[in-house]
Amino acid sequence: MENHSSQEGNGSGMTLEQAVNALHTLQAKMQQIEQERERCDAKTEEDTPETSLPLAQALWDTQVPHNFKIPHLPTFDGKTDPLEHLMAVGTQTAIIGAEEHLKCKLLSGTFKDAALRWLTAV
Repeated sequence: MENHSSQEGNGSGMTLEQAVNALHTLQAKMQQIEQERERCDAKTEEDTPETSLPLAQALWDTQVPHNFKIPHLPTFDGKTDPLEHLMAVGTQTAIIGAEEHLKCKLLSGTFKDAALRWLTAV
């Protein structure tokens, strides 16, 4: 009597032992992929600064005039028209004659809630 290790009629031609080996191979590959993903996640965390600076470092490095008084500016939470907010902040900063780097710093300080979360994610 012949011992057929493959199941005839199902068309797969794979024995139980081969299926188990294939499963082990897939599990090993999945483990390798998971380890690589964890390494990539760890590298990404290392590359991400502790505090997120949405503006270019050069803007943060520029000095604010010693006698500068911060004007009252409207806040933006993402629920109103962003262009209207930009125009309002632009008008206020133009009135005081703020330089471009200062306008950027002041604008970033007007964001709150969803708008602030968006800005820090940029």
